[in-house]
Amino acid sequence: MNDTDPAGPQDASTPVLESIAFDAFFEMYHQRYLDYARAQLTLNEPHDIQELVETVFAGLAEDWDRILRRPNPNAHAWGALRFMVDYEHRRRGEVLHLVEKAAFLEAERNDFRSRFGALEDNLGILQGLKQLSARQYDALLLTRFLKYTADQAGDVMGINAKTVRTLVHQARARLATSVLHAAAPAIEKE
Repeated sequence: MNDTDPAGPQDASTPVLESIAFDAFFEMYHQRYLDYARAQLTLNEPHDIQELVETVFAGLAEDWDRILRRPNPNAHAWGALRFMVDYEHRRRGEVLHLVEKAAFLEAERNDFRSRFGALEDNLGILQGLKQLSARQYDALLLTRFLKYTADQAGDVMGINAKTVRTLVHQARARLATSVLHAAAPAIEKE
């Protein structure tokens, strides 16, 4: 027997361990990935969203042994999901995300007198959302709209909870600035 494999001798249990690791990963993140995809892909049919997430997991399973050797497997897997969701957004031509829709729904809920002011604020929020980094947007969506804790969001994204809280803080600051800029022309007219 020749053990010249550059990675070292392979133990027969390695594929079994990788399979167990992937099964555990799947169990832990499948529902969270579905939650995220459903929140992002509002025009898609539920079975299309399910299929997209299953495709992501199938791709991860095929390459799981290499993914486990990466410094941050969770971040790599999250990146694969984000890529597929973004691709599907562009393919279907979806414009509004869940967070953006929520801003407009909030404007609709306000009474008639303040509806235009609320809509103006929400247009500022919409503009601010477009300026957020992908990580800021994801942190905001996971924590504020899907109600994940910072620990849960960080776990899913492959980052620590402190980074999630920082991203949410940055996102909220940017949104507040956008709302102020959107309201500034109305204030100047008065």
